Amino acid sequence: MLPKSNVLLILWLLLTGLACAETPAENLYSTLERRLQALNSLDIRYEARAESDNALIEGRLVWVKGDRFFHDTPEWSVCETGREQWRYLKTQNTLIRENISEQSDWLPEEVLFNARKNFRAVQLENRPDGDRVLTLEPFDKTLGGTVTLTFSADRDYPGALDLRPPDGTVMHYSVMVWNENGPIDSALFTPPEVPVENLLDFRGAGTSK
Repeated sequence: MLPKSNVLLILWLLLTGLACAETPAENLYSTLERRLQALNSLDIRYEARAESDNALIEGRLVWVKGDRFFHDTPEWSVCETGREQWRYLKTQNTLIRENISEQSDWLPEEVLFNARKNFRAVQLENRPDGDRVLTLEPFDKTLGGTVTLTFSADRDYPGALDLRPPDGTVMHYSVMVWNENGPIDSALFTPPEVPVENLLDFRGAGTSK
């Protein structure tokens, strides 16, 4: 007969193992997270459309290790470098420079690179065609909304993202190009030149000098 102390130890180990065991959904999510953390750069080209509008929008997401990030669409570009952010409004030819502020959780870049802060994996659906659909939801269920990432059978990165925020809008992103560790033109992170009257510089706003 095992001593009482050994029985308690075995019970504790079993309970700890059960608590730490990942579900298939959590395992796939962890695999994606580790893959992203191991990269030096990532260049994504995508097509996006809102559920209420079939018009396609082409966009590009670029991330480079060292907290450099660039997101480009036909209407605007956003770039983050360290603690600063610039936004370029193309039609208005206007540049906005400011300190980085809190971003919406319902952006593709937030889901890919910062989702662990706000989302958890809750379900993994294995479809007959081999696709896997991973569903995420906010840690705070009262907030509502979900994110789904679709992985093809032979890839461990998503080929599609569907964002369903609490306001009821639905955005579908189809990944056309997923290029890891390729060369990135550093000029992407340089803000465009605009007439001085079109430059809005809020860096340092609200801080004492």
